[in-house]
Amino acid sequence: MSRKSKKQAELDGLDRVLGLLDEAPPGLHDLDEPSPTLPSGLPDSLIELYARCDGARLFIDSVEIVPARDVVEEDGRWKFATVDGEPVAIDRKGKIWRSDESVDDAICDGTRLDRWLAGQLDALGLLYDADGEFADNVFDEDGEIVPEVGETMLLAQLKRDSAAPGPRWRLAHVLIERGDRDEARAELEQSVADDPTFAWAWLDLARISEAIGEVANAVDEARMAADVADGARHPQAGYFWAQLARLAAKNGDELLRAQAATKTSLLAPELKRAQLDGANERIAAGDAESAAGLLELLRAVWPRDLEVLALAQLLPKT
Repeated sequence: MSRKSKKQAELDGLDRVLGLLDEAPPGLHDLDEPSPTLPSGLPDSLIELYARCDGARLFIDSVEIVPARDVVEEDGRWKFATVDGEPVAIDRKGKIWRSDESVDDAICDGTRLDRWLAGQLDALGLLYDADGEFADNVFDEDGEIVPEVGETMLLAQLKRDSAAPGPRWRLAHVLIERGDRDEARAELEQSVADDPTFAWAWLDLARISEAIGEVANAVDEARMAADVADGARHPQAGYFWAQLARLAAKNGDELLRAQAATKTSLLAPELKRAQLDGANERIAAGDAESAAGLLELLRAVWPRDLEVLALAQLLPKT
């Protein structure tokens, strides 16, 4: 598809999405009239969106698109929306990035704005009935979306944007939680096929391989995670190298362990203190198993550090 036809497809897609919003039950969505002026420097996709509405609140306030004047650019991405309070940004290429507090990072949630918006409409629409009220049996007693519905919502996003790595990665986590490792691995492998620089998906593949005893494969996958994070100058690259050091130690590869430990120390010198503090907090809470997991990483990266050795004395020998 040519550049011109791709742009036209996105324009047509935005028109279809806004048409769906107009057909929704009254009060479910609220769109502001377009502004006659726009800030300079916005990505093309945002310009096209704001030519149609200058902000919106979808599904009451589950998705909020801010007015054009409130768009903030940071590190080559423009924050233009929130989903359940999580910031959403778009880059110059039109990819959508959603903050994820579980990894303290932004994950690519869509490959194109119109596809992302359509996926949000389809996914969140599963929570509502034809009258615009919450549907039955979509929330548990604690007010959380039930797992089956959450999975269906992710599949709805992927149906609109099959190459979006973020929803597929989240789907893999649902499958892992359910115990379906083979299906989760397949989703993660597709995620890294769609985006080979997706370090978190590589690391999750390594964790699955480790869990089933394939430590050599886990090392290879963790090495990919560390390499792509390093190449992208990811702010958490040191953490990925630390995980590689841990798995290399587990696999008996002392040379690789030492190399990865050196990279960790250079890129994330603060990681040792964070891991030590976390381990001590878990010990105080009586969670020796979690503390032992943190200790394993510490011993792989800082095996002769006195504080690490002292921490080891507080935990049962394994």
